Amino acid sequence: MRKVRSVFVLAVMFIAAGVILTLENTGLISGASKLWPLFPLAAGVGFLLLYFGYKRNDVALLFLGTVFALLSVFFLYLNYTTWSQTATLWPVFLAIAGAGFLSIYLGSRVRLFLFLALGLIILAGVFYLVFGVSLALWPLSLVAFGASLLFVNHFYLRR
Repeated sequence: MRKVRSVFVLAVMFIAAGVILTLENTGLISGASKLWPLFPLAAGVGFLLLYFGYKRNDVALLFLGTVFALLSVFFLYLNYTTWSQTATLWPVFLAIAGAGFLSIYLGSRVRLFLFLALGLIILAGVFYLVFGVSLALWPLSLVAFGASLLFVNHFYLRR
């Protein structure tokens, strides 16, 4: 009978998580429940290993691996600070999606993904400045929109 390595790793992860959470529920250890973002991090690393390690050319694996890994790091940060920061840090979700599209561009060199990536990352930065720093900076959204129109007009529409 052939052993499947990924099932073994998944089984060990679930057993370890069950033991650790049981120890926390019984009061023998504390703080383990804050580590739940390690599970999506493991999934993200798994997707990236499938893409790079096994030479699978499916850019969806690259996108999912990047997004899962970055979301996990962000959630770990929020677990150890405070989740109320999402009121001002919500543009990070747009930046993470942009990073996912950037990874697709780096893997496929399709320019559309570069435009999506840069657009989402710039939009995240503008939204953070407007809603997180000061509402007086809202005109920067007009500057960013105008700059994106110039960018698309210059690089994408001139073929």
